[in-house]
Amino acid sequence: MDVIARGPGADTSASIWTGVFWLAAIIALAAFAYLIARQILDRRDAHRVPAAEPVAPARTILDERLARGEIEIDEYRERLTALET
Repeated sequence: MDVIARGPGADTSASIWTGVFWLAAIIALAAFAYLIARQILDRRDAHRVPAAEPVAPARTILDERLARGEIEIDEYRERLTALET
């Protein structure tokens, strides 16, 4: 009769290795799930349109137009007054 008794004093190395196997399997599964989730999120971010640069304040645009000579000083003062009100 080939009946192996599992009781105190029995060989526990098999049960230790079984526990190590399941621990490694759970860690591998968690790592795999993490990598898949990261790939999905990276793809989603790749298709996202980058945010536009903030719009320059109207005063800065007005100053630049005066500096480039697009508007005269009278028009500059008129528009500046309109902005400040």
